[in-house]
Amino acid sequence: MEKVVKLYFSIFFLLVVFGMVMVFNIKMFKVPSAEAELWYQIRGLVVNFAFAGTAFIAAYLVNLSWLKNSSRFLVAFMIFLLGITLIIGAKRNGSVRWIDLRFMMLQPSEFAKIVVVIYLSEVMTKKGERVQLLQDLITIVLVVVAIVALIAVEDLGTSIIICGTATLMLLLGGMRKKYLLYLSPLAVVALAFLIFMPGKGYRIGRLQAFIDPCGIEYRDNIGLQQCRAQVALSMGGSTGVGFGNSTEKVANLPEAQTDFIFPIIGEEFGFIGSLILILIFMAMFGIGSYFVLHMQDTFNFYLVAGFVLMLVMQVLINLLVVSSFFPNKGVPLPFISYGGSALASYSIMVGLILNAVTSESRR
Repeated sequence: MEKVVKLYFSIFFLLVVFGMVMVFNIKMFKVPSAEAELWYQIRGLVVNFAFAGTAFIAAYLVNLSWLKNSSRFLVAFMIFLLGITLIIGAKRNGSVRWIDLRFMMLQPSEFAKIVVVIYLSEVMTKKGERVQLLQDLITIVLVVVAIVALIAVEDLGTSIIICGTATLMLLLGGMRKKYLLYLSPLAVVALAFLIFMPGKGYRIGRLQAFIDPCGIEYRDNIGLQQCRAQVALSMGGSTGVGFGNSTEKVANLPEAQTDFIFPIIGEEFGFIGSLILILIFMAMFGIGSYFVLHMQDTFNFYLVAGFVLMLVMQVLINLLVVSSFFPNKGVPLPFISYGGSALASYSIMVGLILNAVTSESRR
């Protein structure tokens, strides 16, 4: 097991380093003076790396029993933090998702994903087979809905990730499939409301542009990112145009260092490079599944399973979006896309997974 743990950490570290290199590669082409901005860009990456590294170490060393017993407090604190964000949060690209900490922008919704998995792991461990009872299930769902509702107002993509992961975890915990028939209509109504709610017209536009993002009506506005992503991926060919030689990252693909970093990877490293990256992710998920199957403690089992499922879903949705097989939802590629909060949250997930695995190995 020790060798597998080291391999899992090595893959995680490799992805983080590769992500930082790609982000720097993209951002340095978007500043007026490379020399003037060099230190600024490096400082941003160092802050993100330090924040993520600290978060990983804290997650790896935290007492899991304490974490389990603190899940209700974490839920209450997260609901408070998400509510405060909507009131005093900083606005970027039309959305209020961040709290300005001066040295970095904190995105609470990224950490809400972690809290939901911890809460579900604790409550399903405690309730056991009672998760099959409707009255117990309603209580669990209401807590998740309270968190998701505060996020969905500004961040529909993260809400979908949380709801999808929570549903899979509940099914894993023994929830009867017939309850999905009760929840599905409510989920459809809620999704329709969030899409058509006042002030969020861009969500309707994204659905319309999804059909043909490169159409005349959408290619220069709401469908621009997905359209240029298609161009970038097609330009890469088999082996790519070479590291640093992307033309789409310079001006054509907006915010390429964030949710749409994969098309730049495809352009510079080609189909072969893209495939290698996907295979690395698959190896990571395969090892994560191996960990799940070897968990003996119930809380550890749900914790590891929840984070593995969440990371798989995040990667899958991002790749579907940039390939125009799914509407644009603002879901970053784990470990690769730029964002201090996102990188820290993924690092916490990996830290907690390795914490659970090594704690069982010591028994």
